[in-house]
Amino acid sequence: MTQTTQMMQTQTVLGQMIARVADDEQYRRWAGQVERAGHCVRPVQLAGSAVTVNTGTGQVEATYTSRDEPGGVLLVACKDRRESVCPPCAARYRADAWHVFAGGVTRADREDDDGDGGQASGGSPMVLATFTAPSFGAVHAARDGKVCRAARRGGRERTCEHGRPLSCPARHAAGDGMVGAPLCVDCADLAGQVLWNAHVGELWRRTVIYVYRALAALAPAVGGQPVTVRGVRQLLRLSYAKVAEFQKRGVVHLHVLARLDGVCPDDPDRVVPAPAWAGTDLLTAALMHAAGRVSVALPVVDARTLAVARWGTQLDVRPVAPRQVDAARVAGYLAKYATKTVSDSVSGLPASRPADGGADLAQTRTLPAHVAALTQTVRRLARLATCRTLRLGRHVHTLGFRGHVTSKSRRYSTTFAALRQARRAWRLAQRHREDDPWAHGTGPDSAEPDGARAVVGDWRIAGIGYRTLGDRVWAEVLGREHRQARQAQRLGLAT
Repeated sequence: MTQTTQMMQTQTVLGQMIARVADDEQYRRWAGQVERAGHCVRPVQLAGSAVTVNTGTGQVEATYTSRDEPGGVLLVACKDRRESVCPPCAARYRADAWHVFAGGVTRADREDDDGDGGQASGGSPMVLATFTAPSFGAVHAARDGKVCRAARRGGRERTCEHGRPLSCPARHAAGDGMVGAPLCVDCADLAGQVLWNAHVGELWRRTVIYVYRALAALAPAVGGQPVTVRGVRQLLRLSYAKVAEFQKRGVVHLHVLARLDGVCPDDPDRVVPAPAWAGTDLLTAALMHAAGRVSVALPVVDARTLAVARWGTQLDVRPVAPRQVDAARVAGYLAKYATKTVSDSVSGLPASRPADGGADLAQTRTLPAHVAALTQTVRRLARLATCRTLRLGRHVHTLGFRGHVTSKSRRYSTTFAALRQARRAWRLAQRHREDDPWAHGTGPDSAEPDGARAVVGDWRIAGIGYRTLGDRVWAEVLGREHRQARQAQRLGLAT
């Protein structure tokens, strides 16, 4: 881009910014929309109307239309969890994830104050476990300044069957693009790696089943009789929250907060502390026992492809104490992965599904050779009849991974939906200005808790993102000022 072109674009953006603030009333309404959308960088433009109806009398109490808004549209947040797509929305999702994770650690041994009828896990053992994938071939690695792979062994340099050296004398940094790449692409089991990614969700589901079997085998006998799996399910419940993260080599591993709760026979939905004999050692042993034995059969597509999917040998299990400092540290550790995508770990991949289904990913110049080979493998497997049910063609950009990045068991803690509902209720309580459509219960974010009123809306998507680059620059400025004001407020409260 020439300097003249850059100057022309700058002048155009400045003109758009000046035009936005030319009308003070329109600017205030537009800035209010940007604030309500959480300063989203790619908001959804909605066009339409809504009415609030009294369900008892059928009378229309309030009306709202987007025609009165600047540009004739209403801006709402995209609510994308991915930081590379929308940092403001990702920050909100990360904060919600923190509360979900921390809520399962810090719940005390008493009835909850919010009246949900649950008891916490102060007396329940909890661990942070990391489940990794097996090896699919030797890869380049960053080893804290050490040599990647020994240059010689037994006095001579070793080579693979394709004549490539099985050594690397380089000292890779953590951000080196070679980290994670196989020493020999032809030797690497790329098909097995893709299929493992596709089955990691099923592997975890079976791991939970095997944990109960291990608990039954390790639990002390009751009345001289061993405890059965059905019996242990009547005494113990495994609650968990997990986050999936991609390693540099393009394979998933799981970070899991696992907690062992008791079971109340009179109220199965009630969460009670685990029995005294069910401690951290028992939970750790059950997880390790299950991880070493669980497997999932894979479709055989190549001679080198793994017949079954198993966890790797590097299983890390660490106890977590139900203290505030541990809750904040562990929850923050997991929440930072909740907004990441595979592109944050594996360079060159897009953050979302390509419009063409990833057909041109392998030809992208910025894509490393081993990543391009993985995307080609995904597309090749997607065409096979034995892999048709996996729908791999929709997951080229995630290298075959089909699961959710963040998930949890039902009784682990609060839910994302509950947090969103609480935030929505708080916003409705704060909005009482006469010029605010949400104050009358007519906006698309409205909700009437008493059920006496219903909101009937007719909305359509008019676009994604801001209409001009100048509007986006203004939104970024407003977002930065908002974050600075909140930071100053926190510092003032802290002092």
